[in-house]
Amino acid sequence: MNKMTKQQLIEQISERTGIRRSEAKKAVEGAMQIIMQTLVAGDNVYLRGFGTFAVRNVKEKKARIVATGETCIVPAHRAVSFKLSNELKKLLK
Repeated sequence: MNKMTKQQLIEQISERTGIRRSEAKKAVEGAMQIIMQTLVAGDNVYLRGFGTFAVRNVKEKKARIVATGETCIVPAHRAVSFKLSNELKKLLK
């Protein structure tokens, strides 16, 4: 499975829009900062036609360390989940 890096995304945006690579980099990094700040504040990010980044609370749970077999407690924490939009789901089928 191939993956796209941030640099490749910047290059694609630059090629498709005709803007300079430095401007595309500023746009991508700015968007990432805004998304991260919004999630850290506990709010969700909805991108129509793409999907939703949602902050969820994960309860404390017991887990096992595979290497040693020892049981440990994973503390409660917040995590980000991503839910595809219906449009993207259809494209992936």
